[in-house]
Amino acid sequence: MGVLKLPKYVEMAGGVAPVTECKAGEIAPLVILANMRDHVVRAEALLEDITVRNDSVWGVNTITGSYRCTPVTVCCAGIGAGQTSNVMEELINLGGKIFLQIGATGAIQENIAMGDTVIPTGAVRDEGVTRYYAPQQYPAVSDYRVVNALVKAARAAGNTVHAGIIRTTDGFYPSQRIEEYVKTYKDIGVLSVEQEVAAILAIAACRGCYAGASLIVVGNLVTGSHSWNGDSVELVENEYFDQIGFVLDALVELKDELL
Repeated sequence: MGVLKLPKYVEMAGGVAPVTECKAGEIAPLVILANMRDHVVRAEALLEDITVRNDSVWGVNTITGSYRCTPVTVCCAGIGAGQTSNVMEELINLGGKIFLQIGATGAIQENIAMGDTVIPTGAVRDEGVTRYYAPQQYPAVSDYRVVNALVKAARAAGNTVHAGIIRTTDGFYPSQRIEEYVKTYKDIGVLSVEQEVAAILAIAACRGCYAGASLIVVGNLVTGSHSWNGDSVELVENEYFDQIGFVLDALVELKDELL
């Protein structure tokens, strides 16, 4: 007999999930994941009939409302694959089925400019979470229908779009700033680096869901451009936060195709 006695998923009194503090009936099948609270605030201005406003003690902000007459949940999951996996597990348990990430990324190809949009077709699993879900040979890929919907919506919004493989890493500073890592992935055509997408794609696939991401380029590791560069700030804040509009459009378009 095995040693594990604790259930696979735990909950607090009243069926409340411990990380998101959400419960059954509060999460829509269509979910947007974000890194920052401001994305939830921007979404709130676009949604109607908001029924859930939840701010957990762990800093996870969640709202559920309607967009184009379709129930949608928007959740600020924070930064990093570990916390994102905790949030995704709970949201899937509570009914989430299609997950689209809104995030930022650092480009590693010279032709990708600040403010461009990167739509990952897949992600290098260079983080620590997904090894608990699948062998390393298991790919973290996005369903082609999700990629197509995001590319179409981003271009309709006037964005310059790059679709391809990205890299997900746990280390914002160390692994993104080491020359050998950057050069290796640049030379094999990887577009950019960030911290959540591989986990989102792999978890969704392992649990029978769909996932994708829209990433705004806030820096380029090989040209030296960056939004947060002291006194030489190149602002892409509007592009970063305005993603919420076209990602909502893509999410609703995917409803009839995938659900």
